[in-house]
Amino acid sequence: MNSKSGLTFSFLLFLTIGLAQEKKNSDVFHIDYLYGKIMRHSPQILHLIQGPTQGVLFSWERETFGEENWQQLFNYPSYGASLLIQDMGSPELGKVYSLHGEYKFFFWHRKLSLKAGLGAGYIPNSYDPLTNPRNTAYGSTFTGSILFGLEYRFQNIFNSPIDFKFGTFLVHYSNGKTKSPNTSTNNYGFQAGLSYDFHQTEKEYKTSVLEPVSKRWSWDLLVATGANDSGIWGESNEAFLTLTTSVNKRLSHRSGIRFGLDVFFTPSVKTFINYRAVAFQEENSFQGDEDWRRVGLFLGHELYLGKWSVLSQVGYYIYYPVDYLDREYLKVGLRRYITENFYVSLLLKTHYSKAEAIEYGIGIRL
Repeated sequence: MNSKSGLTFSFLLFLTIGLAQEKKNSDVFHIDYLYGKIMRHSPQILHLIQGPTQGVLFSWERETFGEENWQQLFNYPSYGASLLIQDMGSPELGKVYSLHGEYKFFFWHRKLSLKAGLGAGYIPNSYDPLTNPRNTAYGSTFTGSILFGLEYRFQNIFNSPIDFKFGTFLVHYSNGKTKSPNTSTNNYGFQAGLSYDFHQTEKEYKTSVLEPVSKRWSWDLLVATGANDSGIWGESNEAFLTLTTSVNKRLSHRSGIRFGLDVFFTPSVKTFINYRAVAFQEENSFQGDEDWRRVGLFLGHELYLGKWSVLSQVGYYIYYPVDYLDREYLKVGLRRYITENFYVSLLLKTHYSKAEAIEYGIGIRL
């Protein structure tokens, strides 16, 4: 699976967050102006941080009213999609065009909201060894995009269906190490905009008594794959395989915990070993015949949103034959339950700020 097809699949899969839901809701449209700056998370991108980032965000939002139990548990969140057009503030980075599927959660009489979006971006001015060698942040034309926003809304200004809102945002662009260089960017700042609510009548939110949830232990088996590279510029990406097993405990309607084992078969680590053994013979740190497989233990959390769930986990390699990236690793992502016991997932694996892979998985719960 190459970077373009993988990232396109990611966006199409998770855009159905909104499109697969019930249609008995109301629609809201938004337009926002974003002004910010790029974080200095790595010395390799300091030369790319020049002017401020500026962008325009077009969003569609569909509200929910409690037709499903999980909506009542999370104070009737909304879902939708957005298009972000952003100038990254330097000629090397250029512009990024990104599409997202989103969830929005409400607080404080629904005037304060927290938005989380996942999608894919298009970068016309990505790294090229001849025409754009200074762009060490974006190694591919297509990239993953993660969007967060916290905003406060002044509702029905001038007794109209128009709201004024302002807040902060954070946008992360990374291709998940499908193609180097991939230093990535994190940009944050302020946003302000207008919303138009097409639901003119009084909104009625459904409440019901929830049945107790089963808190039994369960067992997961997951197979995941994808493609990444060794971090050596110019090397092609290579397919990998991750096998995961875990025991799970449901804690409540909202969440559960997981404890498990990951086994990583990553050929790009073998490429890294061979490169270091040949290119840095004087260091004598690699011989070229080291084992490229790794095994990790992890502790994770699962946040249930109906048929979807948000996964997060912290892992530590118990079998770590070569010093590659860090010994601790993190995974965050989404899972979609096709049936009660069968699911698909998408996870981003990182070593703190260093992305290693995007894992596309299929699993079963017993």
